[in-house]
Amino acid sequence: MSYSENSAREKSKRQLRTFMDLFMGVFYVFIGGVVFFVQSFGGMAIPPLVAYILGGMMMVGGALRFWRGVKTLKPQQQEEE
Repeated sequence: MSYSENSAREKSKRQLRTFMDLFMGVFYVFIGGVVFFVQSFGGMAIPPLVAYILGGMMMVGGALRFWRGVKTLKPQQQEEE
């Protein structure tokens, strides 16, 4: 395997990871918001304290994951220029 093939493969992996971070970050923030505000799923009710803690943790974790994706995306854009 040549250097250029290895470099292209690594770049492809970085891009996939970046877009995965962005998508999953938005997904976690959305699900955290649902848990935070709905507090019941079907026939199962979640106690308010648990819903606030779980929803808040998911929203913070999703925001951090989204931020990591954005932070990783900026150097890739500069590299392409």
